[in-house]
Amino acid sequence: MSKRRIQNIVLVNFILLFVIPLFSSGQNNTSSPYSKFGLGDLASVGYGRNLALGGTGYGLRDPFYLNLKNPASLTAIDSLNFLYEIGVNGQYLYSTAVGHNEIYWNGNLTHVTFGHRYTSWLMGNYGLMPYTNIGYRIITSKVVEGEDSPVVTNWNGYGGINKIFYNLGIKISNNFSLGGEVAYYYGPITELRTSTILVQPDNPSIYYSNTRYHGFSYKGAFQFTSNLDKEGTNLTIGGTFTPKQTLRGKSEVIIEQQYSTSVIDSMYSNEVTATPIIMPMDFGAGLSFTWKGKYMFTADYEWANWSVNFDKTYIDQSIYSIGFERKSQNSLNYFGRCSYRAGFRYDSGYLNTKGYNIDDMRFSLGMGFPILKTRSVISTTLEVGQRGTYRMGLVQERYVKMTVALSLQDFWFVKRRLN
Repeated sequence: MSKRRIQNIVLVNFILLFVIPLFSSGQNNTSSPYSKFGLGDLASVGYGRNLALGGTGYGLRDPFYLNLKNPASLTAIDSLNFLYEIGVNGQYLYSTAVGHNEIYWNGNLTHVTFGHRYTSWLMGNYGLMPYTNIGYRIITSKVVEGEDSPVVTNWNGYGGINKIFYNLGIKISNNFSLGGEVAYYYGPITELRTSTILVQPDNPSIYYSNTRYHGFSYKGAFQFTSNLDKEGTNLTIGGTFTPKQTLRGKSEVIIEQQYSTSVIDSMYSNEVTATPIIMPMDFGAGLSFTWKGKYMFTADYEWANWSVNFDKTYIDQSIYSIGFERKSQNSLNYFGRCSYRAGFRYDSGYLNTKGYNIDDMRFSLGMGFPILKTRSVISTTLEVGQRGTYRMGLVQERYVKMTVALSLQDFWFVKRRLN
């Protein structure tokens, strides 16, 4: 690869890393009232191939995919490969409450990441992705003592926490690898509340808060693989551990009173220290079993200690996921070279309200479409799931989500030959 081409790739990488967050900050990837609580809706850790396999990834190893769930898996990538991956998604959400239904459409960029080798035993991977998504609209009505009419409040929230990460994979032996991740979290959580007395609709009270959190996290990882025969049968196990960290930030608070369409009186404005949010200690472990290079089964378990936060809304989270893949084969038929995937995932959730856990259960189907004459792949995933409950005045959400990830591969330091 020429020096000029390398410079162009590095330039594109930096443009994507710094421009995409500006673009994505104006987009909502959720319309769930549950995103009001905690840090919002937790985004997926693994995309592309992982999503279709139920979100599994601790035991996945592949020379042509970037596996963001386990940094130790990076050592599987060939020494000459330079990999890119970028994804987008769209979601249809049907929200059900007692006596009320809503339909929402959402979509956004999911991730952008790059990876390549430094030496024969060291591999690097970096990129950005959302950590949480916030987007809700809620209307509440409350009778206030001394008022002849109820007070109606419109709640609007948006924003979320973004994650910039850097991963390293270290090859200890042919069968054993270690990995690590350092990540920086940042982003705004914004809420706008407009309260109006029905008999005075032109005189609302306006409450605005904007909280910008920031903090670091660190992760350790391992992966062990064993070839069981010479025909592509192998077993891989892996795991990660992340210690407890803290997000800190500042909150800008503004309270205003509107007396007419053009007269607004500022009643309060201040910047205060935000209540810290503890990022939990978490660990995950999983395996993958490949038979004859044709079929693969994966399974993961994850646990996170969210209850370490003082807010009783937080609960410990457990995630169970499984996946199955019919792997790409050498075939003259294009669809014989495609990958076929399916998965299931159950997430107990990290929030509890009115005595109910806000859990999530989903099924996934996906395909990997190879791009002709390359090792690049377009991965598509369709997820169908259900979250929450409509008991005790809560909301049950049923959703269909489509995700498309483009995994591009290029060879570095290979001289091109022209006939």
